[in-house]
Amino acid sequence: MKDTKHNTRPDAAASNPNAVSVRIEPKAMAKAKFQRRHDFRIGNQPAYVDGDRTELNRHLMELRPLPDIQRENEALRKRAGRTRKMKSNAAVVTAGIITFGHTAQDAFNRLPEEMQDRAFRELAQEIAAQLKTSLEALVVHLDETGTHAHFTMRAYNDDGEPISNATRLRSNEETKRKRGWKLGPSILTRFTGL
Repeated sequence: MKDTKHNTRPDAAASNPNAVSVRIEPKAMAKAKFQRRHDFRIGNQPAYVDGDRTELNRHLMELRPLPDIQRENEALRKRAGRTRKMKSNAAVVTAGIITFGHTAQDAFNRLPEEMQDRAFRELAQEIAAQLKTSLEALVVHLDETGTHAHFTMRAYNDDGEPISNATRLRSNEETKRKRGWKLGPSILTRFTGL
């Protein structure tokens, strides 16, 4: 692996070593295509990717064609009574990443591959279910400094609302209460005992 000391955040020592982090971000078509190329290692990749380890990555769920997802988003909006045409820069997918604090990472890495995959799949599927959308892709990366997974969801929920509206926060605590975002720690505990 590459030496990543120069990439470590100065406040990393203050972070939670047992944490499971899930971050999501809406992606318009152009950015969704770029994200797919990164997630599935299509074409040139950033220098931090260890090309000698890329074959170790695991594709748990392939991404269906982005235009198909975009058409489904449009149909969901129409079914919900939206009459305005979607903006050209509207999100097509919501991209997510699942990462770990260093202690959680060590415990997770000791799990057999099948259990790791099941844990990633369960967490990504539960997030999609809570947001009332569909999981579209899931890939595990082992060619960077730490094991992590990228997942992709449809950008609109089953009610035709953008996922970005469903995740808009009034406060972090309210979101934890309303959405139950303690999924990561509970799944990690179930699989690793942490």
